[in-house]
Amino acid sequence: MTTPSPYKPRAPLRPATVPTPRKQTYVLEEVRAAAIRDVLQPYFFDDKAFRDLVCEELRGPVARPRIIEFGCGTGSFTLAALATRRDAVYHGFDRSEADVAIAMCRLSRAGLHDRATFTAPFELDSRRIGEALQGLRADFLLLPRFLQTVPPLVEGAALHRVAFLAMCRQLVKPGGRMLIIEDVRGEDADEQAEMSFAWRNAFRARLTRDLETLRHALHGLDPDLAARLLRLPGDPSLLADLGDRAQPKGGHPLPLRAWERMFEHLGFAYRAERHQAQRELYLFTVRC
Repeated sequence: MTTPSPYKPRAPLRPATVPTPRKQTYVLEEVRAAAIRDVLQPYFFDDKAFRDLVCEELRGPVARPRIIEFGCGTGSFTLAALATRRDAVYHGFDRSEADVAIAMCRLSRAGLHDRATFTAPFELDSRRIGEALQGLRADFLLLPRFLQTVPPLVEGAALHRVAFLAMCRQLVKPGGRMLIIEDVRGEDADEQAEMSFAWRNAFRARLTRDLETLRHALHGLDPDLAARLLRLPGDPSLLADLGDRAQPKGGHPLPLRAWERMFEHLGFAYRAERHQAQRELYLFTVRC
């Protein structure tokens, strides 16, 4: 379903029916899970430094820039991008309708909702993506931790990771930029264990520093989870549960060398910047 802003759902193919209680419960749970993820993600992923770097790129001398974002989620980068470039035309894609609903509310509160169009959920199909964009080519294409959710190999017509990246390159105008944020895995088991240990400790530190604010934010969404937070920082199982809730399912990050080989195979001219605090995160800026 394509959901332009203001939200105008497509006409149903059959007469509308009252959703069953089971369906309503499922939708509510999806929205609640997305809201919890939105609260937890800033603790799991300290994106301020990369968000600032992305916005610095967006300030380039481009009139009325067009921005495409795959994996827009609940709108963290969306809001920053549109606040930086109030003249931009924006189209965001995400697999979760619940996440996009939160993003639209966030933009509405900021008075930016009339400049954004969203497609959710969407399929990794070049024809359908092209139909949603209606010929739009981007000056800037954002991929915040999305590539890792694209399968490396697929059967049938769906796009695999390399084919998806090649399609993204075709969506960007000459002289434009692709801004890719990705996790990297360790090159071997020892390096991966070291990186995971550092990530877990940083996540726990951010949670415990802001524990009361976090408990207040979660109380209306999941009172039991808010109460369990009192067991931090000494409960490893709670920390793992919070990490699972903070990130979308289905991520398959690669070692840095594998990401680099993929970009070089595609002929991308890129610059890699490592996150100063979370050393397993990189921003790849591809010049098109």
